Amino acid sequence: MQHVILALLTMPIIWFAWKNFKLLGRLAATHPELAEGDLQREQMRIVMRIVACLLCLAILPFLITLSL
Repeated sequence: MQHVILALLTMPIIWFAWKNFKLLGRLAATHPELAEGDLQREQMRIVMRIVACLLCLAILPFLITLSL
C-alpha cells in the first residue's frame, strides 16, 4: 500500500519538475525581450523550483514510511 501512495505522490512532483526543466531550456527563446539580469533572475527562480522538487522526492519516502 505504501508503494501505491508513494507512486501517486511522486508522479505529480516529477511532472512539475519536468515542466519547469523544459521551461528553463526554452526561456531565452520564448522571452527575447528580457534583459540579461531579468533572464538570470527568472532562470534562478525556475532552478529553485526544480531543486525543491528534487528535495521533496528525496524526503518523500522517509515521510511515507514514518507516517504509515
